[in-house]
Amino acid sequence: MSQTGIEDFLDIMLTNKPSKEKLKKLGLSETEIKKFLESLIQGKENKAYNRILSEDEKRTLTPEAFGYLVHLLSLKSIDRQMFERIITLSMQLNLFMRKRIDRIMMDDIVNYIFFSGEGEITIKDLLDAFFVQDSEIEFDDEIN
Repeated sequence: MSQTGIEDFLDIMLTNKPSKEKLKKLGLSETEIKKFLESLIQGKENKAYNRILSEDEKRTLTPEAFGYLVHLLSLKSIDRQMFERIITLSMQLNLFMRKRIDRIMMDDIVNYIFFSGEGEITIKDLLDAFFVQDSEIEFDDEIN
């Protein structure tokens, strides 16, 4: 594409409403336009989520626990909203437990959130799950 063609292309793409018809007038085929639009969509989806832990979060989460969350985010197992929700719940859980959230505990938190069937998990739910005492479980109940 010539320098003029590139400038025309950029003018079309930087307008509020770029159209396929204008791109076709530049000489792009339907396949080229489709591939270009798909690459734009993929580029938006693959944006990295740059998250730096605050000092309090660093004291609460071990590097392994945070790395595990980042890994789940990169695999798209969790989204950014869930990522932040898990960090918030971990911070709250740490206030009650008075110990750092490690990789194993983070895995337990994530699994509980996913498999609990609860719509919205609260810190009370997590505390109930993590602080169940053997004396609270009835072993005499008959299992069907």
